[in-house]
Amino acid sequence: MASKINYEETAAQLVELAGGKENIKTVAHCATRLRFTLVDEKKADIEKIKKVPGVLGCIYQTQQLQTILGQEVLRVYEATLKNYSFTDAGSVDATKDEKDPLTFRNAFDRIIGFVSGAVAPLVPALIAGGMLKVFLLLITYISPSFSSSSTYTILGWVANAPFYFMPIFVAYGAATKLGGTPIYAMAAVASQLTPAFMSAVSEGTQLTLVGLPVRLVKYQQQLLPALLITLACYHIEKLLNKVVPGIFKSIFVGAGTMALSMILGFTILGPIGSYIGSAISGVFVWLGANVGFLAVGILSAALPWLVMTGMHHAISPFMAQSIANPGYDPIFRPSFILHNMAEGGACLGVGLKTKDPEFRSECLSLAFGCIVAGVTEPTIYGVNLKLKKPMIGVMAGGAVGGIVTGLLGAKAYSMGYSTIMALPIFEDTILAMLVGIIVAIVVAAAVTFVLGFNESDR
Repeated sequence: MASKINYEETAAQLVELAGGKENIKTVAHCATRLRFTLVDEKKADIEKIKKVPGVLGCIYQTQQLQTILGQEVLRVYEATLKNYSFTDAGSVDATKDEKDPLTFRNAFDRIIGFVSGAVAPLVPALIAGGMLKVFLLLITYISPSFSSSSTYTILGWVANAPFYFMPIFVAYGAATKLGGTPIYAMAAVASQLTPAFMSAVSEGTQLTLVGLPVRLVKYQQQLLPALLITLACYHIEKLLNKVVPGIFKSIFVGAGTMALSMILGFTILGPIGSYIGSAISGVFVWLGANVGFLAVGILSAALPWLVMTGMHHAISPFMAQSIANPGYDPIFRPSFILHNMAEGGACLGVGLKTKDPEFRSECLSLAFGCIVAGVTEPTIYGVNLKLKKPMIGVMAGGAVGGIVTGLLGAKAYSMGYSTIMALPIFEDTILAMLVGIIVAIVVAAAVTFVLGFNESDR
């Protein structure tokens, strides 16, 4: 893996191998990947892209050509935008699903893309709120009297806000992903969180809406009702824009969209989403209580392959739902952390085994990035997957670490990053998670070291 690359030359090669400028609709990036939305995916030469200097890997998933560049991604992205007049990032890509016909092949990608796109804007706020809770808890350990102060109370409100108002944030993300007007969906969902409705639920007041019974459900911290209402809101807005004459659109489209989606939300979609969410939460509670050690072990071992196919995005909503109800996550966040630890451990094993000092230094640096920063893709595509056998070490470390963590009863009580620095989110089960992390790193490193690898595969 080259330490220095010519960013403009790399950008030019990637554009050419993606099928040329005319085959690229939009350009975006995440922490490690340059993402092209293509006109025709068949024109992209993925195998040749993998050989471009600085490229760690390339895949086509969730309707995007994703080139893994690690820490070089931002500069290649900037060079691409500088030299080509592409549309920058999401809005065009966000509505692509409406332009493509639904097929069995793309249905799963579209579901994952919609759900992950809806949750993505919310996740940083959940992590920030969770970490703020942790900081407040640590301060109370140092100064117990702080818990009775108004400062503690108000900061607690701030920390809880992303969880309480989760449905509104989800509505924004989902409407943006669909290409609808976010404020309509947000207003419709927010109506279920008003103090008056919450009081009616608490007091058991019987309500009807256009002659239909309103289910008395508490919707704060719920994910699925907001997704269903936003889907309805988008299609209602689209229909009204077609049938309402232009001169009356400003009067009837917004009001009609909000009113109709609200009626559906209170009478049908909200209760359905709530019941499904409760059932899913019940499954996770049962798994955590009875076979949590197997669930964590299996998911941790499978995550390397889920990450490479993009299927790990489908798990994010369940992680958020678990934190909201039942209030802790015994499976998902522990598994994600253990996977990162195992990737780092396997890379550490490669570094200890190799006879090349420069490669050893690179591996140790990447392992540190996995464990402390939670950045795994350079390690996956640049070392472990490329050398093949270290992936066995990753799976072994994740599986054994997951089983140990599950047996010891580790639970994440807040959202956090998948790094060793997130240990405080496990509160009273922090020791259980720490033991699992150590086991995952050691087992992954040991298995990788014993199995070895072919130096020529580098």
